[in-house]
Amino acid sequence: MAMCVCCKIINIFLRMNTKKSFAEKFSQWYIPLICKNKYKALTFYFFLALLLAFPILVKPGLKLDADLSHLLPEDTPSVKALEESYERFGSTDRFMIAIQSESVELAAALQDSIQDYIHKNWQGDFVSTQVDNDNQFFKDNALLYLPVKHLENIRDNLEDLQLEIGRKNGPLVVDLLGDGSADSASSANGEATSKKERVWFDANLPMELGLPEEAVSAFDAFFKKNAPAETETGKKEWNPKAYLPDSLKNRLIGSPEPDSTGKILFNAVVNAKLIKPSTDYEFVTKILAKTDELLAFFRSKQYPVPTRFTVEGTYEGLKEVDEVANDSIFSFGISLVLIFLLTAFFFRSVKGPILVTGSVLYACLPTLAFTALFYGKLNPFTVFVASIILGIGIDYSIHILGNAQKLLNKYSSLEEVLEETQRKMLKPFILASFTTIAAFLTLLVAHFRGFYEFGIVASMGVLFSMMTSVLVLPVFVACMGGIPAAPQKSLLPDSWSEQRIFSFFKHAALIGFVLGAVALWFAPNVDFEHNLKNLRRVHKDKVIPAAEQKISTKVTRATNRAVTSTPAAVMGSKPEQLDKLYDTLMIRLHDEKDPLLGSFLTLKSFVPPADSQEKRLEVIEEIRDLVEARVFDKAEGDDSVNVSTLRKLAQVEKPFAAEDVPAWTLDLLREKDGSYGKIGFIYGDFPSWDAHALHRFQERYGNWNFDGERLRTFSSQFILSDVIESVKADSFNLASVIVLVIFLTLIVSFRKPSMFLAGGVSFGMGALLTLGLLGALTYFFEFGKISIYNVIVIPMTLGIGIDATIHFITSWCSKSNEGMTLRQLFDTTGRNVMASSMTTIAGFVGFLFTTHRGLQGIGHLACMGIFMFLVTSVIFSMYLCGSWLKKKGEKK
Repeated sequence: MAMCVCCKIINIFLRMNTKKSFAEKFSQWYIPLICKNKYKALTFYFFLALLLAFPILVKPGLKLDADLSHLLPEDTPSVKALEESYERFGSTDRFMIAIQSESVELAAALQDSIQDYIHKNWQGDFVSTQVDNDNQFFKDNALLYLPVKHLENIRDNLEDLQLEIGRKNGPLVVDLLGDGSADSASSANGEATSKKERVWFDANLPMELGLPEEAVSAFDAFFKKNAPAETETGKKEWNPKAYLPDSLKNRLIGSPEPDSTGKILFNAVVNAKLIKPSTDYEFVTKILAKTDELLAFFRSKQYPVPTRFTVEGTYEGLKEVDEVANDSIFSFGISLVLIFLLTAFFFRSVKGPILVTGSVLYACLPTLAFTALFYGKLNPFTVFVASIILGIGIDYSIHILGNAQKLLNKYSSLEEVLEETQRKMLKPFILASFTTIAAFLTLLVAHFRGFYEFGIVASMGVLFSMMTSVLVLPVFVACMGGIPAAPQKSLLPDSWSEQRIFSFFKHAALIGFVLGAVALWFAPNVDFEHNLKNLRRVHKDKVIPAAEQKISTKVTRATNRAVTSTPAAVMGSKPEQLDKLYDTLMIRLHDEKDPLLGSFLTLKSFVPPADSQEKRLEVIEEIRDLVEARVFDKAEGDDSVNVSTLRKLAQVEKPFAAEDVPAWTLDLLREKDGSYGKIGFIYGDFPSWDAHALHRFQERYGNWNFDGERLRTFSSQFILSDVIESVKADSFNLASVIVLVIFLTLIVSFRKPSMFLAGGVSFGMGALLTLGLLGALTYFFEFGKISIYNVIVIPMTLGIGIDATIHFITSWCSKSNEGMTLRQLFDTTGRNVMASSMTTIAGFVGFLFTTHRGLQGIGHLACMGIFMFLVTSVIFSMYLCGSWLKKKGEKK
């Protein structure tokens, strides 16, 4: 007995002193363990999956955060300004409840009812509400808003009109007014004098002065209209306020142009300024839930005429976030089906795809659980990580299963096959996963948080995918009763000799070098996408129920224009700073005529300085004295109307202060503490889709310094601009870092110069041909540009591209494959590389079916890049293995 124990101890000691690699030790321990306890192992991994699902689904639970400001560094000026604007002002985004009814009185009554409902049930969620835009104050004080030079123009027009009336009524009047003799003689001779056309007011003046469009209609009566009275088709221009009673014309109510039925409908709006923006997912979810309750409450009532309600404005954008989440599920489903079909084709069985897809789906669980515990949320870049891991992670399972198939005829038991497969694949798996992880981790040097969050999550996904293929997949294989037989048919024609095979890949490599020279010509055309329209969702035409169709809000406004622009909010610590801002903007608008500046709004826009009002009153007094003259009773046409209007407007005799301005106007500038005068708004005049113009606007109007203090300037457009600039700055720097990391990895992995050069040439040609393809597509079709979305797949594509080369060279140079031929290399490693790359591409095909063009760009770049690297890896690896890496004893 003692002898037996001693023998066992000696045997154990001898085994410990036998030089074995880590891979051998691990496989000899793990595989026998799970084969003997396969169902216990399966149960263990099942309960581990349930444990991993808890943080994903329950607590903390994965959520989608679509706020781009959360992806920028916290010290970014636009992010700091955003935080201050929330604290002081609330949101600059518009939340609107729109009403449409056949009764204008009912529409007005519902405005009041909805406003009361919000005040009663939404406490703590809103800053102010608005249902009217009473502009009587602006009508009464219109002339006080006009600068002196415009008032002097009115005075000069009155004097000119006085002379014209004098000429028309006789020479005596003309002489008394001091007119020249030539005109008198012409009049005396009975010659007709052409009437002079006067421009009393510029129609763009109120907006140029910074008045809100709600106040513009106060000036409508005496503007010289720029717009024609009829449309191009000869149809009379529609007046949305024509059918409103005078008592309701100041309300946010108007009539859209009737359809073929001729029925007059009345649209009304309740505006609300909320405390948080439309990008805050949780807040908007809460607001839209409350909105559903509000709409359900009012829709449940009976009305004498048909009436409907909708939500309008930027807060409706939550649907966009929901659609992104739905796109992620949809693309994942498409990718899963394609991967299953592809693996079934390569393995020629159903068991193969079940095993590999089951393994990679299991790998998604720890990846998402890690994301939930580490970040607690998904951003617009990590939301598709499951689809990406589905494509990347399946590579390891395919290589495990493919190599196990090769060994079925070599070993008698499944345990031996799995043990030898794990032993052989562990080293190349570690090398391949290390290069891919290293490529992703280069994103950690980026300033853009969206990049390094994606880099960390994707790196963990690669790690978990590799671990799952090594640990979990063997359990699945053992429980399902083995591995499907390997396909016997070669991928190359049976008639081809080794020399013919080498010759084929040699000629293919030469063609590749020629195409590489062409790619050098097109590569400089690779560009960044600055047209934001190409990154937005494509809205497909679909039938929308009448009750849910949008209600136009532009007809409720004085200018009949949709309010869609997002202003830049400038925040100071004292009103004097905003007065200086107003003066600076006036110079830029009128003197410099900056094409980027549309209009602006500060307290000074509503309340001109007291000294300016006093100077204007002096000219207004001259106008009043002139216009009261009885000679103007003989004015005709538009002149008569303008004289009548001026007689009313010129009655103003004293200046006004902020306290005299209507409350709704001050609400536009009111802070949460009730104060006003320390916030102003600047509206740009440029296409919202032009990222270049947006950046120029931010540079010119996003930085202000008055009294030695830097003023914060916030705009959601500035957030987008900073994201674009951050992505551009990071992406091109990261590309060089990633390439450097990959080449360092090749040096560590392939210590022989010939192996390193072979790997470097294969990888370099893949990168060059991919750049050439993107450059050619950009040059000829304006397609294939780098964007803020698809830039994240660059490190992944490069990492995957080098993985295929590593598998080829490692397999060819392995001591256990000394007798391997090029045909065998292609039929084993080549088959696995093609299967893994094609399934990776399938993981991104789902992106092509989304409706968001930015997300489609991820699919385009990933599919083209991975396919190009696959082709170059196969061609150049096979050629270089048969030439530079020729084995000893082989004839040249």
